[in-house]
Amino acid sequence: MEKGKMTAQKQSDVATKRVALTPGTWAALSNIKEPGKTLGQTVADLIAEHQRRKLELDLDEIDATGTFTSWEEAKKELNL
Repeated sequence: MEKGKMTAQKQSDVATKRVALTPGTWAALSNIKEPGKTLGQTVADLIAEHQRRKLELDLDEIDATGTFTSWEEAKKELNL
């Protein structure tokens, strides 16, 4: 690779936006950040964790309030 040029993938990883944080939020995020990770990677990890928790809560709610059909019954209804 020539000096000064980035691959297409690396270009897509370059931050293009800035986010304003309060000093308290900056400090909290800095405390969460693991050594060797960027703040951007830390935010991405927090987003992924939030999405996992949200999915788990949604599935728990569906489990508690949903009506379910057995797989065998569903196959018959779908002619599988």
